[in-house]
Amino acid sequence: MMEPELIKEVLNNNHIFKKPTPNPLAKFLVCGINGYEDDKWSKHRKIINPAFYVEKLRHMVPAMHRSCVEMIEKWEKLVKIEEGKGIEIDVRAYFEDLTGQVISRTAFGSSYEEGRRIFELQKEQAELTRQVLQSVYVPGWR
Repeated sequence: MMEPELIKEVLNNNHIFKKPTPNPLAKFLVCGINGYEDDKWSKHRKIINPAFYVEKLRHMVPAMHRSCVEMIEKWEKLVKIEEGKGIEIDVRAYFEDLTGQVISRTAFGSSYEEGRRIFELQKEQAELTRQVLQSVYVPGWR
């Protein structure tokens, strides 16, 4: 989905777009707006909405820009090393780092490098939780 109006429609009309039924154990482990429906989703959406006002986001742009520039500089170094040859860059890891950089700088005022270990532990924890949820058998649940 690339149309801003359609994205806005989905995000603002959560009741129309139902989420798939999660693993029964997930509701004990997963909290947050992504897992909520209907009134609970609306209540939490109203709570976090002020964080995404244009004026608040405007103050975050310099940190976002700095993170993007740093990522591009890393790519330019890779290209320079392989000068004259074609180079293929797997950007997935770079965009994961970019996301961490932006969150660290805008929410905590620090570099992602400083909090990298915490992000790595959270990522590992999420993967272990996913594995546990997939391996648990609950009678009557498919």
